[in-house]
Parts: sequence; C-alpha cells; structure tokens
Amino acid sequence: MRPDTEAELAEVIRAATGPLRITGGGTRGIGQAAGDVLDLSGLQGVSLYEPGALTLVVRAGTSLAEVERVLATERQRLAFEVPDMRALLGRNGVSTIGGVVAANASGPRRVQAGACATACLGCGSSMAWGRW
Repeated sequence: MRPDTEAELAEVIRAATGPLRITGGGTRGIGQAAGDVLDLSGLQGVSLYEPGALTLVVRAGTSLAEVERVLATERQRLAFEVPDMRALLGRNGVSTIGGVVAANASGPRRVQAGACATACLGCGSSMAWGRW
C-alpha cells in the first residue's frame, strides 16, 4: 500500500485489520517488523515554510535532501544533526524526514545541538488526529 494523499493514508489505516509495517525511503528499517507494508514514500512535499518564524511543515515521505535544500534557500538548517547510517546498515535508500522523526535520528552533536524530537512541535498530536 502506497498512499499519495493524507486522505488515502487515513483510509488505509481505517481499513487495516492488523499491524502495519511502515516504510519510506528504506534507510532505517531494522529487524523484521510484522504486518502489511505501508509505504509512505508517496507522501512528499513541503506544505508550509515560514523562514522568519522558523517553521517548516513537510510530509513524511519527503527526502531529507529536499528538506535541507529548502532550508538552504534561506541560509537555514535543521536544528539537529542527522546521522547518515546507510553504510553501517547496508542500505541504499533515500533518507526521509518521516524516518528521521520516527527514529529520533540524532548524531554525535546531540548533547550540544539537541535531538530531533526536541526540535519537533506537533508531530505526535498532528499525526494522531490526521492533520498532517
């Protein structure tokens, strides 16, 4: 299953009769999770960017490279450091912001710069209510 809109995603979740195994760019999957595969790579794009307010809203399947490119247009960057674990995990995929947030992926500067979860506002509540 690969929804392309939030409405399609809501319908897939509503219709699920068992666990769902969420995937995206294929860089962070570890172990053998049970359930039907729910591929979020179709949910891409920036829906809001307000540089002056330091506000960025992106869909889960948006590549980390796209997020960094958008921020760079205003000489901004993520407040946390995202480690590239592809070589270590033997992955060739494309890192997505959804995977970064889901894994709270934060690099060695975590102690000083903070973790991914620290920089996220409204992720849990927005996703729980379907407003993402």
